[in-house]
Amino acid sequence: MIRTIRVNLMLLTGTLMILQGCQPEPAKTDTMLFREATINQAQVPLDKAAVLLTQDVKSAPLSHLDSIILANQNVRAARDIYAKNNINNYSDTKLTELENFIEQLDPALVENAKSLLILAVDKTAELREQIEEAKNQPYSARGNDTAQLVEFLGKNYNRDVKECCLTTLSQIDQLLKNNSRQHRDLIILIRSINQELAEVIKQKDYALALKKRIRASQ
Repeated sequence: MIRTIRVNLMLLTGTLMILQGCQPEPAKTDTMLFREATINQAQVPLDKAAVLLTQDVKSAPLSHLDSIILANQNVRAARDIYAKNNINNYSDTKLTELENFIEQLDPALVENAKSLLILAVDKTAELREQIEEAKNQPYSARGNDTAQLVEFLGKNYNRDVKECCLTTLSQIDQLLKNNSRQHRDLIILIRSINQELAEVIKQKDYALALKKRIRASQ
């Protein structure tokens, strides 16, 4: 009798398990489906960002600013997708990791920008001295080629400053926008550097004052 009861209990338990396994999963609500669709949509730019940030890029970020800029744009796009769809209580691990990596580049970007700004100022001050020397030569020594010399020096200077400093400064500017309030003074200097360098040419002591402002900026 006891054995029969045990067998019946086993059969009943097995039947309940089978019935439970056959029950359909609860239907997803529209809110759940919308949330999942948003998460999947955000993964597209995040995957693009992850592909761009190769090991080479991560090991030498200042040498791969173009890749970091594109990755940053994709990370911001993913963040915008969540914000647009009001998904505020979801923690996307991939998004957080990518944002943290880009954010931790800030100190290096700031120092590099300041170094490049000072280099551009020094090159401009050097050009000013060269122009002054050419103009201050005795008339008999100058001949008729002073204007040509100044033009030659100017062309070389423009090419040199663009290659050494201005192109990279423009790239850094795009990345510092992530924390535009914190880096306000530095961003203003980067965006107005052409006008500032023009003043270095015009005013003898402007370079010293400008470099002081650059060093004090954040």
